[in-house]
Amino acid sequence: MALPPFVDPNDKEWLYKVTNQTSSHPVRDLCLLHFFFLTPCTTLELNRIQIRDVLYKPGTIKKEFNIRGSLAFNGKERTIYLSNKKLREHIKNYIDYRIKYKIGLGDHPDLFGGLDPDEPLFFTNKATGFSIVKKTSAKGSVSYHSDALNRHIKLLMKKSGIENPSILSGRRTFAVMLKRKGIDISYIHFLLGNKSLKTTQKLFISDPVDMAAIVAGVY
Repeated sequence: MALPPFVDPNDKEWLYKVTNQTSSHPVRDLCLLHFFFLTPCTTLELNRIQIRDVLYKPGTIKKEFNIRGSLAFNGKERTIYLSNKKLREHIKNYIDYRIKYKIGLGDHPDLFGGLDPDEPLFFTNKATGFSIVKKTSAKGSVSYHSDALNRHIKLLMKKSGIENPSILSGRRTFAVMLKRKGIDISYIHFLLGNKSLKTTQKLFISDPVDMAAIVAGVY
């Protein structure tokens, strides 16, 4: 099975620029894309993030939150860190936008910025959460999918010229960028939550190293 495309820093910046200029909801989509690339969340996990996950009751942004085991892709609770500066800026921008336009208000104006803590973080243009579809296989196993959000993220990438956009590109890009910074694979594996270390190691196969960046570092 082919690896999902790695999105290098230059292509990401172009993606952000195109999204800002062409999206019908740029504040939300920029926040969504930063979550996609700067956290190890799957798209289903992104779809399930609630306001209470990212905000404290006084309305300040958390530094981390736990994906509850029943909602995690691997069935195990793990921590998602919101410490990245750019990610936090876009979370704030999107929360401020939702408060300003009263999208998903709660019952208490002094808590969670006035937003409903149980509502999803990411809303569609119709002010509802992206749908989650329950599917049952021929053998009776049940799985959940965020088809609408998947299509939306792929469309954003396609508009910026990313070939063969994949919903797994975010996790691979997240992992490869950490490895390039010299982070030990065991830590990357822990953050991703993969069951097998081999699954994590495969993400680094054929790492498309930026040769121009290497040469630029010679002095």
